[in-house]
Amino acid sequence: MARSDDSAPLGRPPKLGRKLFLARLSLAWESLWPALWPAVGIGGVFLALALFDFFPHVPGWLHVLLLAAFAIFFFRTLIKAIRSFSWPARHAGRRRIEQASGLDHRPLTAVNDSQATGTNDRDAAALWQAHQARMAALSRNLRAGIPEPGLARRDPWALRLALAITLVVAGIAGSSDPLQRLSRAVMPTLQSDATAQKMAMDLWITPPSYTGLPPLFPMRLARQAAAEKTSREAALAPDDGDKEAAGAAPSLPVIQVPAGSILTAQVQGKGELPALALGAATTPFEKIDQSYSRVVQKIDKSGKLAIVAGEHTLGAWQIAIIPDMKPAIAFASPPIGTPQATFKISYTASDDYGITKAQAEIRRTYERGEVVGKEVHRIDLPLPSRAARSVNETAFFDLAPHKWAGQPVMVELIATDGLKQSGKSEPTRLVLPERVFTHPVARAIIEERKKLANQPERRRSVMQGLSEIASEPQAFGHDSVVYLALATARSRLIYDSSHDSVDPLLGLLWDTALRLEDGKLSLAERELRRIQQALMKALAEGASDAELDRLMRQLQQAISNYMQALAEQMRRNPNRQQQAVEFDPRTMRLIQGSDIARMLDQIRKLMQSGARQAAREMLARLQRMLEGMRSMQVMRQRGSGGRNGGTLRKLQDLIRRQQQLMEQTFRLSRPGAGQQGRMPGAGDQRALQNLLRQLRGMMPGAKPGQGPGQALDRANQAMERAIRSLEGRRPGNAVGEQGQALDQLRRAGRGLLQQMMERFARQSGNRPNQRGNRNQPRRDPLGRETMGDDVDTGGVRIPNESAMQRAREILDELRRRSGQINRRQIELDYINRLLQRF
Repeated sequence: MARSDDSAPLGRPPKLGRKLFLARLSLAWESLWPALWPAVGIGGVFLALALFDFFPHVPGWLHVLLLAAFAIFFFRTLIKAIRSFSWPARHAGRRRIEQASGLDHRPLTAVNDSQATGTNDRDAAALWQAHQARMAALSRNLRAGIPEPGLARRDPWALRLALAITLVVAGIAGSSDPLQRLSRAVMPTLQSDATAQKMAMDLWITPPSYTGLPPLFPMRLARQAAAEKTSREAALAPDDGDKEAAGAAPSLPVIQVPAGSILTAQVQGKGELPALALGAATTPFEKIDQSYSRVVQKIDKSGKLAIVAGEHTLGAWQIAIIPDMKPAIAFASPPIGTPQATFKISYTASDDYGITKAQAEIRRTYERGEVVGKEVHRIDLPLPSRAARSVNETAFFDLAPHKWAGQPVMVELIATDGLKQSGKSEPTRLVLPERVFTHPVARAIIEERKKLANQPERRRSVMQGLSEIASEPQAFGHDSVVYLALATARSRLIYDSSHDSVDPLLGLLWDTALRLEDGKLSLAERELRRIQQALMKALAEGASDAELDRLMRQLQQAISNYMQALAEQMRRNPNRQQQAVEFDPRTMRLIQGSDIARMLDQIRKLMQSGARQAAREMLARLQRMLEGMRSMQVMRQRGSGGRNGGTLRKLQDLIRRQQQLMEQTFRLSRPGAGQQGRMPGAGDQRALQNLLRQLRGMMPGAKPGQGPGQALDRANQAMERAIRSLEGRRPGNAVGEQGQALDQLRRAGRGLLQQMMERFARQSGNRPNQRGNRNQPRRDPLGRETMGDDVDTGGVRIPNESAMQRAREILDELRRRSGQINRRQIELDYINRLLQRF
């Protein structure tokens, strides 16, 4: 077995090479470190002050004195420590091992001793060998020991720990530019540079509030630009031709700011009062107190920006003004009148910083549009948000009560930005939509109203006409409200001949005609449209949750009132009841009350989860659906569809029956459901196919492969395949074919309805902009589908139920935490900012 260095043969001294070296090294450290500690402490204090960037803030002469003092004391203590140091001797190392190993009687020294006397005496030699063996036996399990400099005795206040903590904090404080701070610490500034170094400068530029841009910090932007330039130069080594350019004087960093931005500069330090130089103009700083001075300047033009103190430049930049462009606005499609005489405007607008207001200006035209009147009627157009940079909206306006209804007008759109700059669209000319009344007394009242609106000087003729209408109360069912309204209008014409009395009378006569024509339906429809517009505006302007909830309840009640008024009108007129609207005109799908309730519930959930833009889009869909339902009803009442109107009604009945047959086939084709009812046969589908062929023949001018006829032909083919599947007892396959037939029937219904809309628009003097296949989905210039009504649906993603539930959970958790007052104020402020509505 090999022997370790810690043991030795009996009578021989142990081998102490490695342990002796470690022991001597420990003794050297214990001697050197206390002597070096004063120099290390002085150097640590200097390093901490340098990383804290202390030296540039003191006068130059004091900086020099401090550097000299630190250097003198540092090198003096260092030289003293070096001179007092000597490498420990071998016997000192052995003694250190004996002390560290706990050996008594100094055995390592004894085994290395030599016999001084009696070397020839046999007994003395034996006794000496026994002594050596005994000492060697004690020299086992030797240790060199851990160095113990004993600084704790020399530093009872533990200043060394305070210095270490200070160095850590200083390192964190100077981590951004440690080399620059060390350079400033060893290079004192004198004379003119001292003034600049003593001054601390803050500079920021605040863009106008309407831009929505954050403040700009030129000093930070300049550092970022310099870093990017350095990285680019390092990546692209310049050739010989570029070396001359690289050695040229560096250009000033360019800061791009919007026009009208506010520059704020603040300087801290004593000395000469600085000044702001912007272009050729110089503005002195204003003294705030003994140490601070400030200047505030509006930036309207480009030029060199510099902060100067005497002959020294604290900072310089090149300012480039970004001009605020005028907003642009245009019609997305020509404005048209809907069958219920509402005015539909689809428009697009854009601005570099956001549109604050959009309006439509309507002017009366004469002489076939060559002469434009001076009187202007303005209507506010909806915006998706307070300062939307890009707008694509469609809005409906009830201008039928206006005195220009049925008259040629010119419409021009105007968009305004935050700088009050306006942009205009190309004007378009059209006939303002006019409502057609079917009730004879309502028509007579409207004729007198037109006469009063267009020719106020014929007041006497209007009075006579109203008297004649009121003299036959049986014509309006002895309605006392109508009679009193006619009498009131006649009396006002008699006793008030001023021009200002005309407008209130026009409103009174209009409401009277609506009562005769629709009863409560028109009033309910008008109230519904008003609340829809109010809710749209509230969503765009960021109204409070309480206000949105109030408007949502009003909308729900208004829809309920509208549906009740519609049902009441149908009950009063059995002929109209047979034509009740049951389809969404955009999709030709059956509409139930639960569909509207579900849409309202989804709008409410979207608002509660904070997805207000998605809620606004869902509200617009609901509005389009209700407008389409009303349009179909009006066209049916007037018979404006002609043969198409009758064909559409029969097609809707066919769609209903085809859907019922498909549902029955699906329900009874499931496993185990065959005994629960009669399996639908091919005869049922054949009967529907025969009805389809009859409808195909009723369509005027129908040609194969064109318009709705193409969809009907495809539906016929799908029905034929469904018949073969049913004859082959394959109901599962028949369901798919019946679904294809149903889709094609709906497509045909949409095309047929579009033809009716175009015909009605031509009768009203308006021509909608339609090109291409009417059965294809319409798209905007960017190719986004517009659901057939010029409304972009591709810009807003409506979240699903799980996403809304997750958003509600997050909001609830934020509200819970905002009420915990034991949280830190900075955390509560952050949570409140998250909860704040923008």
